[in-house]
Amino acid sequence: MGRRVIGHYAPNLWASGGIATYVRRMGEAQAAAGHEIVYFSASPAHRGERHTVIVATEADLYQQAAGLRLDLLHLHKPVANPDASPVPLVRTMHGNQGSCPTGSRYLVRSGTPCNRIYSPAGCFASHLTERCGSLRPDKLKRHFGGIKNELRAGARMHTFTVSGYLRDRMLATGFAPERVHTLLSPAPEVAAPYTPPPAEGVPRFVFLGRLVNQKGVEWLLRAFARVKGQAHLDIGGEGPLQGKLEAFCRKHGLVDRVTFHGWVKGDAVPALIQGARAVVFPSVWQEPAGLVTLEAAAYGRAVIASDVGGIPEYALDAFARRVPPNDVDALAGAIDGLIASYDEAETMGREGYRLARTQFSMSQFIERLDGLYTMAPL
Repeated sequence: MGRRVIGHYAPNLWASGGIATYVRRMGEAQAAAGHEIVYFSASPAHRGERHTVIVATEADLYQQAAGLRLDLLHLHKPVANPDASPVPLVRTMHGNQGSCPTGSRYLVRSGTPCNRIYSPAGCFASHLTERCGSLRPDKLKRHFGGIKNELRAGARMHTFTVSGYLRDRMLATGFAPERVHTLLSPAPEVAAPYTPPPAEGVPRFVFLGRLVNQKGVEWLLRAFARVKGQAHLDIGGEGPLQGKLEAFCRKHGLVDRVTFHGWVKGDAVPALIQGARAVVFPSVWQEPAGLVTLEAAAYGRAVIASDVGGIPEYALDAFARRVPPNDVDALAGAIDGLIASYDEAETMGREGYRLARTQFSMSQFIERLDGLYTMAPL
């Protein structure tokens, strides 16, 4: 594909979270491949090194994109009126918004992943019984109207899903299969050579993520309380559950075995991962993808993850052990297994390191993305 001017848009493009990381890595790789990249957002970048065109409305977005002579505008959030765009559009679906009114696919009262195929009556019933979404009329209208908008937009542009799981759910909702394509996310590019996990001292396990119900941190602590071997758990993240989680540790004698690091960023992230025997990813909602698994693999560490949503497409058998969500004994057993076998953890980490640089490489991702771009009506 020749050189193109490509725009990336989301209302809060540089907010903390996976989408910002995804777009940053993609944009930098596309620029390195010779394309001109323009970022659009309703809010400025947190750091000044990325120029962002601030747009106040959707009409403003389209006008700015046309004025900059974009060849393609790549959306990372829904738009209300795609037909108004003078620039060809494509969309990456990062979440469950194409098959779930709230985008959560999480049953709040049960604390379990939602496996329902979307239907207005069935999902409304879940709102009533599971409180998986607000019952306020204005929010109900917005949430269920969002699915209709996604279907309208999906009929007018190609959508790239970050997992086959998301694509399957969208097709079950009514999206046209020829317009929905799976594009697995790439692993972060890490230049450092492979280093094995520490062989001396107490084995450490790491959780990285928000401290909210959906991320399964309570399940992880319940399982960690049953772990038979000696181990230490490092929790990197912030959220409303922190006080409850710390109280659990005090009650169950885990204070000396669990460290809460708060929100971890910068060089502290690889330091935590490389100091661990494995990274634990215990989500209990239908996680769209789960890039934590690839981050662990990129640094050569084994993974223990929930077998939900799109996670199995990233947490491959070669470097990950998957367990059913909320199964305390299974999670404790997986941790104990890697405590007992340093060699297994080291082999898994080494294989993850290899796969992060081959099957999940940025170069393969960009090549596949370029091929998908050719389907847009340029």
